Amino acid sequence: MSRPFPWRMLAAFLSLTLPIPGAQAYEAQHGALTVSYADPRDRQHLGVVFVAWDRAARDLRALGLPPPARVRLEAAGNAADFAARTGEPVNIAASTRGAVIRTQRLSALSARGLLPTTVRHEAFHTAQSARIPRWLAEGLARTFSGEGQADPRTSTGLESARANRLDAELLNRDAAQLSAAYREATVRAARLVRARGWKGALRW
Repeated sequence: MSRPFPWRMLAAFLSLTLPIPGAQAYEAQHGALTVSYADPRDRQHLGVVFVAWDRAARDLRALGLPPPARVRLEAAGNAADFAARTGEPVNIAASTRGAVIRTQRLSALSARGLLPTTVRHEAFHTAQSARIPRWLAEGLARTFSGEGQADPRTSTGLESARANRLDAELLNRDAAQLSAAYREATVRAARLVRARGWKGALRW
């Protein structure tokens, strides 16, 4: 059962949001999560980030996947800044390596309705085993975040692709092909969860 977020505590967190000297950025702390952002307009979206993080962390622990003791979320100033920081194409919402999540500008993600699911998706990546294949990691992350529920129920064109090809397709820079690969990975991961449960899927 979800618990209401303590908004008075949020006000205290926001009051501690400080500029980082020389970095043209701001930083806010929320429990184990540190959020840094370059655009001051992103400050208004911190509450959504914190709520999404808390719910994801709770659900991950229930799956036996506690997130790291310290996680850093770095929001880029714009799409070009994100691409420069991550090496990812500008159509990617976020990228996680270890306990560091790098995202597009929070305001941009919010405007596209992607902010809560992006935080939840990347929270899964901070807690997942490094040994699971790319397709399963992405498929499980999208299943965990709920992104797969909005996928069209049409053919991905990758139904017969072997796992190693699907892994390769998930590195594709073409937006349409990449979308198909994410959808196919999600279909396969969700099927595995239905058949074996989350703990069985994570041990696959």
